[in-house]
Amino acid sequence: MSEPTIFTAEQLTDYLRRTVSEKRFIHSLGVAGTTEDVLVRFRCTNYEKSWKGFSAATFCGLAHDIAREMTDAELLDYCRKNNVYLSTEDIEAPVLAHGTVSAEIAMGLAGAFPFSWYRALCTHTTGNAGMDDLALALFIADYIEPSRTFMAEEKRAFYLGAGSIYRCAYRILCDMIDHWRAKGFHDASSGSLAMKAWLEKSKGCIYG
Repeated sequence: MSEPTIFTAEQLTDYLRRTVSEKRFIHSLGVAGTTEDVLVRFRCTNYEKSWKGFSAATFCGLAHDIAREMTDAELLDYCRKNNVYLSTEDIEAPVLAHGTVSAEIAMGLAGAFPFSWYRALCTHTTGNAGMDDLALALFIADYIEPSRTFMAEEKRAFYLGAGSIYRCAYRILCDMIDHWRAKGFHDASSGSLAMKAWLEKSKGCIYG
């Protein structure tokens, strides 16, 4: 691993400003702020809060989409060159791997940050079973942050009014799965299905 070149949130923000589109930059700032808001709203404690001066919400929010604007070919090439494991689903739909590639790039920039942060970055798009509070908050924030213009305020309020971070994430996940299926894009990923089953069986989540 190369020596770190980014040591502060300000440096990470500047890197992001230089390397992604303005729309992606605004989205990432929104995700960072909303992740923190979600953690506070639901009084979350089950996560590693800081590392070397970075807060979990800020770091993961800024870093989560570093690789989102890479093409499918670029994502696959990055993984091949850097020995990043890809599932069959990732190979068939490389965009699903952008969270993992973002985590890898962020690690190259900032050093070996906590593994729980790495996992949150990897699972922020589709989710997975056993997510900690940070991973759940990042998953939620990616969907509802303020620049998401498709999100009506009533719907955002419905999600955030769920009473727990688990039920909030579950409402979003169910709506995401229904949207994918209705539009005929693809069926839910194995990670999304595992997350749904975990939230239902372990956390007692139901939609509503």
